[in-house]
Amino acid sequence: MTTWFDVTTILGWRRPAVGIIRTEAEAATHALELIAAGEDVKFCFYSHATGYSAIDAAEVAATLKRISGAHMPAPGRIAAGSSNKSSIEARLKEKAIKVLNRLPPKVSGRIYQFFQLRRTSIVEAVIGVRHLKSATLAFFRPANRSHVFNPSFHKVRTGGHPFAKGDSYISVGLDWDNKNLPHLYELKKQVGLRVVLFCYDVIPVRLPHLCVGDVAAKFANYFADVAWCADKILCISECTRKDLVALLEELGAPVPETAVVKLGCQLSHELSDTISADVQALLKERFVLFVSTIERRKNHEVLYRAYTRLIDDGVKDLPKLVFVGMPGWGVGDLLSDIALDPRTKDYIRILNNVSDSDLMHLYRNCMMTAFPSLYEGWGLPVAESLAAGKYCLASNAASIPEVGGELLGYLEPWDVSAWVAELQKYAFDPLALAAKEEAIKRDYKPVAWKDTAQFVFGSLKQQ
Repeated sequence: MTTWFDVTTILGWRRPAVGIIRTEAEAATHALELIAAGEDVKFCFYSHATGYSAIDAAEVAATLKRISGAHMPAPGRIAAGSSNKSSIEARLKEKAIKVLNRLPPKVSGRIYQFFQLRRTSIVEAVIGVRHLKSATLAFFRPANRSHVFNPSFHKVRTGGHPFAKGDSYISVGLDWDNKNLPHLYELKKQVGLRVVLFCYDVIPVRLPHLCVGDVAAKFANYFADVAWCADKILCISECTRKDLVALLEELGAPVPETAVVKLGCQLSHELSDTISADVQALLKERFVLFVSTIERRKNHEVLYRAYTRLIDDGVKDLPKLVFVGMPGWGVGDLLSDIALDPRTKDYIRILNNVSDSDLMHLYRNCMMTAFPSLYEGWGLPVAESLAAGKYCLASNAASIPEVGGELLGYLEPWDVSAWVAELQKYAFDPLALAAKEEAIKRDYKPVAWKDTAQFVFGSLKQQ
């Protein structure tokens, strides 16, 4: 009876690991250990063209090495304001200059000045045309699934697969983008697979306004599909489990067995002495660390507003505010504000492509961390902060209090005044901060990724 672990997500990943990718990578690492110990564990991946295929363990090991940072580009600083919008502006500017260079200086100068004054509206117009094109295509070529999956009526082409009767299948990755769950359901019926799937959160259904596009219906369908396919669903917090069960009951979908698995919070098994130049420079400063993709839901805005208020109030010698993460959806205006605001230009730093080792150096050397997210399925950066012995100014939203328990005080995510007060308190009261760190080091029990992975594979035995 083979246990198949799906590595579709990490095979296509080309950046350092973030939450979901880290979960799949750590579970895959544990699977390699099980294989070495003689367990009947194999790897597979899914392609929409060919179905499921087996993949050799050596190739998975090479993928894990790549993701760990061994072959990643050196970390770099993102110019605040970089986004899809800025890349479009850069390309337009490049093409315009090529044309203007062919014109007489007097003419080209006037034309350049004319368009320079209107560059924002021009970029917005181009983006608008792109959105209109996408919307038009979506209108005339709608997705072929707009209803909740019902296995009695939904037939799919099964394609190839390596599974045998009685095998088990585990997937913890980005399944809403990479998989065809009706296809998996058909395989489950044909082969007799036991299926374990993951639920990280139901945010796209619960808070669709914080996500890109109109995703509520798509994800409602996805979670209903998960419920039909899975013998067990592993949820990363009690909050997520309750949200999922409530959603499935609302949809009229089956509610399979659920269990809560805590995510690990180890960052790196090896701390490298080689530190990137940007990170090395920050280690000489006092700084507050916020690790997260830069998107609306993560609420970087409240920290920006808190810093501008502190600066306007005349507070001197504030620590730097370091955002570690790639720009995501809905933050173009915020990044532009940060880039152009003279008050914060010397205080806010944004880094991307940071390796595990560099990130660990940042955690160990920061004054404290911040995590003002509006909603989370778990809140991995809070756990990472506590594992590094650092206090976190954390939001009180959703699952986040499950992470820190009584070790942290929790703030309303949109209460700028509360964030101002806590930032100022701990930035200038080293004794208060030291007391918090002492309590964390004494009482926090970090979860090892190995324990998470063991729980995932052990969930098959619990069925």
